Amino acid sequence: MACVKPFMKIPDIFHAPEGGLRHANGGRCKQSQQLLRGRSETALFKMNNVDVERLDSLEGWVAVKSNIFEESETFKLGFIVQWSVIECKFAVTCHNRTLQRQRRKAEVVGDPQMSWAGLFSVNDLKHIHQQFSCVADVLGTCFPDLSEFEDGNIWDLLFLNRRSGPEDDDERDFDTPCRKLEKYFSTAIDICGRKIVLDTLFTQDERDVDEYFENLQEFKRKTMQEEMARAKGHVRQLLQSHGTADRMVALLSMYEEEDEAYQDLVTVATTFFQYLLQPFRDMRELACLYKMEILKSLEFEDLGPKRIAALEKEAEEWRTKAEDAVASIQDITVTYFAQTSKALAGMLKQMEEDKCRFGAAAWASAAPRMEKLRFLLAKETLQHMRTTEMCLNRKKNSIRQRLGSLSGEVKSHRAGPRSASGDSQQQDTVDQLELQFYETQLELYDTKFEILKNEEQLLVAQIDTLRRQIKELKEEVVYYDVCEDPEELQSMVHTGIQQADSPAVSQLKRRLQTLETKRGNICSRRAYLRNKKMVPARAEVLSSGDNELERSIKAAMMRMKKVAADSDEDDRGDDETRSADWDS
Repeated sequence: MACVKPFMKIPDIFHAPEGGLRHANGGRCKQSQQLLRGRSETALFKMNNVDVERLDSLEGWVAVKSNIFEESETFKLGFIVQWSVIECKFAVTCHNRTLQRQRRKAEVVGDPQMSWAGLFSVNDLKHIHQQFSCVADVLGTCFPDLSEFEDGNIWDLLFLNRRSGPEDDDERDFDTPCRKLEKYFSTAIDICGRKIVLDTLFTQDERDVDEYFENLQEFKRKTMQEEMARAKGHVRQLLQSHGTADRMVALLSMYEEEDEAYQDLVTVATTFFQYLLQPFRDMRELACLYKMEILKSLEFEDLGPKRIAALEKEAEEWRTKAEDAVASIQDITVTYFAQTSKALAGMLKQMEEDKCRFGAAAWASAAPRMEKLRFLLAKETLQHMRTTEMCLNRKKNSIRQRLGSLSGEVKSHRAGPRSASGDSQQQDTVDQLELQFYETQLELYDTKFEILKNEEQLLVAQIDTLRRQIKELKEEVVYYDVCEDPEELQSMVHTGIQQADSPAVSQLKRRLQTLETKRGNICSRRAYLRNKKMVPARAEVLSSGDNELERSIKAAMMRMKKVAADSDEDDRGDDETRSADWDS
């Protein structure tokens, strides 16, 4: 299979000079990875002292698909070649035997093309053979000898007795070259592939060539995904190689390489997800800008009622677009933190397994890294849970809005005729929405528990670090001056003077006590949240003039409002505690 460069200029596809394809204005195409990463060098070329172009510009270039000749299905093709005496050309017909067999069995969906035909002179076939040979060199000796079918030169036309070969067409052997051509085309199918052979033999001039090219935005996104998959694979490979390290020095070296690989993964993932977020951020800013301009027009301009109604409708549309963009941003953010926290969880798990293979003295050199990993994992998981919490709150609000719109529809149709089946269906909808709301609320409580759990893990990681530092400071060997007076030594022994803690140890102990207090606050918040995790009892709301369906909707909305109010109260308490605990 021929190697195709990922970027090429359309006019230079078939006439590229040796050493790489060139841009129309003279610039040589840089490597595709440099173009994608934005690190390609900048070069300036003057054309007629006027035009100046950046070398890393993709304008006028196309990205050729890497799998344009891949075949998802295998088909058996049959060639029939005959010599046309009238046209003095070879008539080549190709049939898709597999599709023909499936059509006879009524297994083909649609109307796919099953046969192709064309007339080819000897020069045409030689040119086609040259193209096939560029793809596969082994076809160079497979082309049959067709010299007897070549057109004569000017001397053959002037002197007919100079023409070589049989003078009468009836005496010429047409069958053998045709059978050799059929065998040649079948061999080309096996070596070059069905798509290359059919596209070369039976090319349609009106065929759209865009199917061979990549969408540049899609190509960039796919390349970033491949880069992220490569970074993940590198981290996974390093984690699997820990078993080969039998000494602590080798393991520490692996840890350093692993940290670099993780930073590479974070960099690539950040670039990729920022690329995914950018369109939604632009849409959010654009929607907010248009909405503000419309609100200014409604406030300061003297408009008619129709114009006011149109602007209010347009403002509502822009508000919906902004909300959709924010929802997409939150969903993408959740995916990002899920990726980073998963990588950190794998690194921490592998390090805990490594700890079992070494003693306490040897593992002391790796203990700070383990504490750091626990801190980073808790921090990333906390970000993941908080973004998940935002998504669940958005889902709750969406359910409440749907229930509110349903209540409005019921009120608007109060005066009209109502059917029992319609009321029953709407009642089922109300029950389903309320059930979805409670399920979402339970998911939200679970997410809050995870948030508190990771906040506690953050504190535990810091507490373990402080305790280790205090232990190291206390175990430090302190050398004192020699006591020259025996009486002074005896007095020191009898009085039992104890050495007070150093200032560094005292400061660490104060920080440790502060963290323990914060941990106690988190435990109390978890207990409070555990008691709040329940569905409120169903309460009937009676009102004169309301039918049974309206009363049911009002009761559901009141119960949902109560649950939401309790949840919002918990959020306010959590936010106040977080600001007091973490902002300091």
